[in-house]
Amino acid sequence: MDAKSPTSWNPVSKGLHWLIALLLVAVWGAMELHEFYTKGDPMREWWKMLHFSLGLTVLVLMVLRFYWRATHPRPTPIGAGWQQRLSSLVHGLLYLVVIGMPLGGFSVRQFAGKPVEVYGLFTLPQLTPVNHELAESIEFLHTEVFWYLLLGLVGLHVAGALWHQFVDRDSTLKRMLPGG
Repeated sequence: MDAKSPTSWNPVSKGLHWLIALLLVAVWGAMELHEFYTKGDPMREWWKMLHFSLGLTVLVLMVLRFYWRATHPRPTPIGAGWQQRLSSLVHGLLYLVVIGMPLGGFSVRQFAGKPVEVYGLFTLPQLTPVNHELAESIEFLHTEVFWYLLLGLVGLHVAGALWHQFVDRDSTLKRMLPGG
């Protein structure tokens, strides 16, 4: 291990990791909860607005996370070479999907000509011409491809953490836990 490499993730990296994880659950929950209301019900629209707002928050935090990761040292990876390569692949794909989901959702709203209200505070400007066919195609990717890809990648991520904890019995999981 490099003498300058930290043994654990720094508190900001940990905080961003867990905050984004919690927000992803909230994004999903907001979209599911809107289904309990009929079209035209203000609560249905409120849950959808919250879904979009939380998604954009995830996007902003992911940009911050990329910056932080690029400017702060990472702990030396633990595990066999194949585990490190698989981890890098899963993390890279997770980052792409977590960035792609809010960009896709934003694009759907833009191309559909629908407003993107952020936390009820302001509305983002319309930046694209309306193109309903393109909106439908992106929505398919957003809901039927990226969503299931995200679930699979999160499952692999969690399985990897549990593998390290209970099979390899190393400190991989501990290094990312708050206070660990």
